[in-house]
Amino acid sequence: MEIAQELSDGSRSEELGAGFPLLTVLALMAGIFAVGSEELVVSPLLVNMAESFDTTVAVMALSVSVYGIGTAVGALLFAPLGDRGSRRLSLAIGMAAFVLGTVLCAFAAGPGLFFAGRALAGLAAGAFVPTAYAFVGDQIPYRHRAKAMGIVVSSWSVSLVLGVPMGSFLGQWAGWRWTFGLLSVLGVLVACGLLRAAEESRPEPSGGAPAAAQGWLRSAGRALLAPRVPVYVLATFLNMFGFYGMYTYLGSALQFRFGSGSPMTGVMVLLYGLGFSTSFVTGRWADGRGKERVLVALLAGLVPALALIPFVVRWTALLVLCLFLWGAMQSLVVTLLSTLLSESSPSHRGTVLAFYSLATNLAVALGSALLGPLFTAHGFSAVGRVCSAVTLVALLLSVWTRRRGDGRAPAGDGDPERAVAM
Repeated sequence: MEIAQELSDGSRSEELGAGFPLLTVLALMAGIFAVGSEELVVSPLLVNMAESFDTTVAVMALSVSVYGIGTAVGALLFAPLGDRGSRRLSLAIGMAAFVLGTVLCAFAAGPGLFFAGRALAGLAAGAFVPTAYAFVGDQIPYRHRAKAMGIVVSSWSVSLVLGVPMGSFLGQWAGWRWTFGLLSVLGVLVACGLLRAAEESRPEPSGGAPAAAQGWLRSAGRALLAPRVPVYVLATFLNMFGFYGMYTYLGSALQFRFGSGSPMTGVMVLLYGLGFSTSFVTGRWADGRGKERVLVALLAGLVPALALIPFVVRWTALLVLCLFLWGAMQSLVVTLLSTLLSESSPSHRGTVLAFYSLATNLAVALGSALLGPLFTAHGFSAVGRVCSAVTLVALLLSVWTRRRGDGRAPAGDGDPERAVAM
């Protein structure tokens, strides 16, 4: 549909002559790198923050939940505002709010102000990320769009591989406040880059927002009725609950193992991030063997892995192997679930992926909050068992869906729009 519209309008020749908007894409990539790093970097810093505020790890872990809830609310309330005005301005305002929230975290005198900063940063992240994806869709010339989207989406892996370990090292060396200070500086650079890149992309379209708003509820209902969508959205929630529940307390468990201030915590998180980055290679492998089949196999591997990791923390060599494999499996599971959902209903792809985002952020909030008291009372091994059990339910749902035959790719998968989205 989008391709047909672009081919029919009079601006095709102008688009074909346009250069790749490098500064704009780099600014979007840096913005998602910043919000992704801030979401995940709390895990290896929980012990330090708890000591700084004279509280417990479980209490400070609630800041992950606060951020997740803020992201979900921000996506629902503020991301649609970009449809009614300038997306570039929305992105700049969102990043400015992110900077303000991050600065509040850096200078917080107590947990209350720190949580307020996390809530504000989460709201801003929820508004920024969907708007960034929409910006690529309607502002980057079509012939550059797939390349631009691939670069922007890769920021999540970069935040895991580089952002979190760097934040962990900086936090252990200079103090956790410096980590948030550095992220706030990066946010300022992103906002300036977005404003300076105004000439790189085509003029922003206007109109059409009221009709889109009126049809949102109808689109949401049809999206939820599409085959596989409710099951895979629920499987996404369960998988991400297990992931964030484990990941949130991984840094604390590593600090208890290696000692507060040890650089080994950052090294171990880096190993997980390296495993997570392998989806660039394994995604093509999964295409050749069937997405649904590979998804079931990976979830079957995650179930024992999550239960086993707490018990191998004491053996460094086994821990290295398990963290890398966990990252590799989790990365491909996330890729497969998002891809399967994007293929479930091509005509409602945006709405389906909005439910995917909502399920992910609810899992962030609930996984961190509900497992905090369990971690305090019974340790990391109890967290692992619960996360393993939750992932087992996701596995059973995926097996059931595949056996029903709903896992077959829809007939329209070969359309050009899918190629752009992928």
